[in-house]
Amino acid sequence: MATRELVEFIRQTCSDRGLSIRGLSVNAGLSPGTINNILNRQYQPTIFVLNQIADYLGVKRQYLWQIAGLLKDMNFSDGEKLSDPLLKYCFLQADNLPEPAKNLIVKIIKPIIEHFRAKGTAAEE
Repeated sequence: MATRELVEFIRQTCSDRGLSIRGLSVNAGLSPGTINNILNRQYQPTIFVLNQIADYLGVKRQYLWQIAGLLKDMNFSDGEKLSDPLLKYCFLQADNLPEPAKNLIVKIIKPIIEHFRAKGTAAEE
């Protein structure tokens, strides 16, 4: 279910811009039913839907992810937090998977991380 904060943001932004809900959905490449279900709090929007809305409205994707409740504060025992919102979202989703799936993800990610560490940074590629 969509958060009240997200619903209020969408309604207020559309009102401020003189944009109808249908106009938002069409211009964002979404069905009117999707937007209506978000506004009626009958649907928890996916990251794809939030990205479509954010891109059309010209707001940061991470802001919508945050107000939609997709990013939870991830406290680690050493006090460090993930700084990248997309990584934070992905790892939070992975954490909810069954143990065999988590192990597979780690098995895939570890060599990739080691590869980029050995080469310096990903920006060089």
